[in-house]
Amino acid sequence: MEINLNQTIQETKGAIVVGISEDVKDLKIFDTLDAFFNGNLLDAIESGVLSTKLGEVKTTGALLQTEYRKIITVGLGVSDKLTRLDMQKALGNVFQFIAKDGVDAAFELGSFIVDSDEFFYDIGLMSEISTYEVYSHKTREDKELNVSFIGEVNSEALSDGMIEGRAINFARDFSEMPPNELYPETFADLIVEEFERKKYVKVDVKDDNTLEEEGYGLITSVGKGSTKGPRLVTLVYKHPEFDGKPVALVGKGITYDSGGYSLKPRTGMVGMKYDMSGAANVLGMLKAIVDQEVKTHVVAIVALAENMVTGDANRPDDVYVSKKGLSVEVTNTDAEGRLVLADAVFEATRYDPVVIMDFATLTGAVIGALGMERTGLFTNKDQVFTLPILESSIATGEKLWHLPMDELEDKAVRETASADLVNSNLKPYGGASFAASFIEKFVEDYPWLHFDIAGTSGFTKASAYGPKGASGVMIRTVLDYIKNEKAYDEFN
Repeated sequence: MEINLNQTIQETKGAIVVGISEDVKDLKIFDTLDAFFNGNLLDAIESGVLSTKLGEVKTTGALLQTEYRKIITVGLGVSDKLTRLDMQKALGNVFQFIAKDGVDAAFELGSFIVDSDEFFYDIGLMSEISTYEVYSHKTREDKELNVSFIGEVNSEALSDGMIEGRAINFARDFSEMPPNELYPETFADLIVEEFERKKYVKVDVKDDNTLEEEGYGLITSVGKGSTKGPRLVTLVYKHPEFDGKPVALVGKGITYDSGGYSLKPRTGMVGMKYDMSGAANVLGMLKAIVDQEVKTHVVAIVALAENMVTGDANRPDDVYVSKKGLSVEVTNTDAEGRLVLADAVFEATRYDPVVIMDFATLTGAVIGALGMERTGLFTNKDQVFTLPILESSIATGEKLWHLPMDELEDKAVRETASADLVNSNLKPYGGASFAASFIEKFVEDYPWLHFDIAGTSGFTKASAYGPKGASGVMIRTVLDYIKNEKAYDEFN
C-alpha cells in the first residue's frame, strides 16, 4: 500500500472515505461532512443512499469545488458504543471495497470519531490483512492500494500496524502453500532466506541426519516415514538493548498429515496442508518483532516433518526415546504433533526462557469443546499465570479459553507397560487435555503456555479480516504480550 500522510482534501486524488455514525449530526465535523453533500447528508442517510449501520459500505458522488469526487461511506453505528473491534471491521470492509473497486482513496480522518495510536495501528493492520489474497497458482493481477489521509496521522503507529499485518500475511502464505511445494527441506530453506540476513537474528537448522545422530527420537520417528526428512529450525533474536531471558515460541510444523498408519479417511485428509500453521504463525510473530526491531529477546523453534506411510514409518506399538530421554509408546500415529512438539519444547529449555509458548493445530477435541472461534489454552501454572495473555487476547479480539489439565491427565499419559509415556489413550473424549499433558512432560518445569489452534487456525468464511483460509491466529495476541513485556510481570 502506498501512503500519503497529512494532506488537505485539495491535495488528494480519487475517492474520499468517510465514516458516518448514527449521531453524526452531534459531531464537531458534521458541518464539514454535510458540505460534501451540499447540505443533504441527513437526507441521504434517511433515504438509504448512505448508511450508518456498522460496517456497511455505500458510495455516492459529490461536487467539491469544481471537481466531481466519488464518496465512499462506512457506517460506524452509535459513536459512544463503537469498540476497537467494531472499528477494525469497518476499516476492513472499506479496504476490501477499495481494493475491489481499484480506486485511489483519501480518508477523512475526522469522520472516524477516534484519534488514538490504536486507531492508526488498526488502519495499517487492516489495510494489509483485510485485502490478503490466498497463495495460489491462479493468474492474478497485483493491486497496489494508493491511500491518503486528510488530517494528522501517527505514522509510527500506522507503520507498526502495516508491519504486523504483513507478518500475518507472511504466515498465511506458508499455511496456504501446497505440500508438494512446502515440505520440511523447502520450508527450512524459506525460513533461512527470510531471516538469515536480518539484524540480531541467528538461525540454526538441524537436518534429518543430525536429528537422528543427536537423539531427537520423536521428531525423527514421525519424519522417517517420508522421503522428505524432518528439520528442526531454531531462530534466536536478541536486541542489544535488552538483557532479559528469552520468550520461547515453539510451533508444530507438520507440512502434511496423512495420519500415518493410523490413516485418516479420505475426507479427513483434505486440508492437512494446514497442519503446519502453528509453525507458520510462530514465524509470523518473529517476523513482526524482527522487522520492528522490538527491544526484546525471543527464541523461535519450529519442528518440521511430514507424517506419511512407508515401510520406514512409525507404527502403533513402536517405542521411541525422546531428546529428553523419556521413552514413548506410539499407539496412534495420527497423534504425531505432540511427538514433534515434545522434542521441540525440550529444545527450548536449553535457552533458560522466562516462558515457553507452543502453538499447534493439535486436536479435534478442542474443536468439540470450544468450536471454531476459540483457541484452547493450557498451562502448568495456576490460573493467575494466564491473566496477561488473556488480557492480550481481549485487546486483539482473538478469543482464548483456559482448559483443565491436572493429575487425571498426568496419570493417563503414563498408562503404558512399554515406556515412560504413551502418545494416545485412544479414547474419544478429553483429547485436548491429554495432548497438553503429554507435551507438559517435556518443559522441565519452565513456565509454559500451550495453544491448541486446531479450530482457529483458519477462517471458515470470508470476513473483514480476510478471505476464507489461514488466519494467522494468535500472532496479534502474542505480539501484544511480548511488546508490553507481560511475560516479565511480577506475578509470573
